[in-house]
Amino acid sequence: MAANGFIELLRIAKRGNKNYVSTENEVNRWSGIAFEMMGQYFVAPLGEVSEVIYPPKCTPVPNTQSWVQGLANIRGRLLSVSDLAHYLSGHRSSYSPTQKVLCITHNDHYVGLIVDQVLGIQHFNKKSYFSAGTELDSNLTEYCKGYFHQHNQQWHVFLFSSLMQNPKYMNASIKFIN
Repeated sequence: MAANGFIELLRIAKRGNKNYVSTENEVNRWSGIAFEMMGQYFVAPLGEVSEVIYPPKCTPVPNTQSWVQGLANIRGRLLSVSDLAHYLSGHRSSYSPTQKVLCITHNDHYVGLIVDQVLGIQHFNKKSYFSAGTELDSNLTEYCKGYFHQHNQQWHVFLFSSLMQNPKYMNASIKFIN
């Protein structure tokens, strides 16, 4: 792994969880929430995912993009739910009983992103991190920063903070031209 890749990994880990204090045993380990989407494997920094839930019943919101599922009331808080794969690829995800919603809290936004499957917390050796990914769809490169190679599998590092800073995602309304 190149030195630049390792520095990028440290920056990503710090961004994901600012309050995390590592112990000497965990110096060479990086942990994140692993999920599957569009037939590929991803991992998000632990600090970027606030919770994982089953897809809630949503109330549709008129005049929004087709990838927006609607709003759900989660313990008295409104959660905007969207289909992440549909947003990225333009193709609606097929329903599956393994689907989960990754809840992201970023600034004052509370967003739920539907993914095909959540695989729990995965631990990676930092030495298995590479800053340049391969076999990644062009729509994902804006949000993925490198990957881990573990068990003959690439786990792309998905930064939800990058998604939440994208105006195209944050403004999900359909614009009308009169």
